[in-house]
Amino acid sequence: MVPRHVRADVAWMAARHVDGVFVGVHDADLLGGNTALVCETIRNAGLDVWLIPSRVGGLVAGWGRQPSYLSVNHPEWWARGADGSPRQCFGPQLSVFHPEVPGAIAATVNKMLEKFPATGIVWDEIKTLCGEDHSQSAIDSLGHPAGEDDMVDGTVACFSAINRQLRALRPELRIACFLYADSKQKHIERCAAMDMLNEFGCDGKCFRPGESPAGEGGPNKVLLGGNDARFAAAAKANNCIPFTLLETQLLDQPALELSLSRLPEFLDTKTGHLVYYYYPYGLAEPERFMPAFGDAMAGWRANANI
Repeated sequence: MVPRHVRADVAWMAARHVDGVFVGVHDADLLGGNTALVCETIRNAGLDVWLIPSRVGGLVAGWGRQPSYLSVNHPEWWARGADGSPRQCFGPQLSVFHPEVPGAIAATVNKMLEKFPATGIVWDEIKTLCGEDHSQSAIDSLGHPAGEDDMVDGTVACFSAINRQLRALRPELRIACFLYADSKQKHIERCAAMDMLNEFGCDGKCFRPGESPAGEGGPNKVLLGGNDARFAAAAKANNCIPFTLLETQLLDQPALELSLSRLPEFLDTKTGHLVYYYYPYGLAEPERFMPAFGDAMAGWRANANI
């Protein structure tokens, strides 16, 4: 990583009225790397740093596709399928029902914040809201293997406990969470009520359901057509700021043209916290489309009452 390149990237963001940068942090980064350089450069430019605890425990998304060290080192905490095999999410996934998991996740994230001071953290696409957990931890907690409703309740309880522990250690820490834009309504309502959240929302592409199959998550992981509005309503009902991540990764030229054409419609009603990717992977014609999105976001921020 070249420091002047990082400074140039952050200067590009600052020139477009960005007020903060979200940095993915894997638990492997606690052992070394360039994350401290990136965070320091962001702070020196006068911007906020937010951390994305990535793949931690196999419970969330984020950058990188390697297993979480925490997961690999604790097979006794793994969630399991009916056949006894570990649930997988880029490596084994921890059980939200194991009593030691919330404390271990909170301790890991606190170490990240000690090493890389930040304004806040964001839980990126929680991965334990579906499926089943047949681990002994789930059976001990519930009296039976966990079904989908149990998974939702266990997930909210687990992350609420993590949030409470982090807030007790860091009273000023802001905590955000987002899910897929086409998530089930019951998942939205339950997760929005998670303890200690400041911001809640979704990620998705800037078009309407079924307009394009491009990008990740399928043709209905989109912001328009009422999806973003569902999350904003749930956020406000729980005294949270609405949060939106506008996705552009893996979009081809027609999908990017479509996104830009739909962007004014989306920005016209968007309130709260809006986040977007900086040169995401798989972006077609990046030197054409990245400035176009950046300038549109800069215009929105300049005119928005935020």
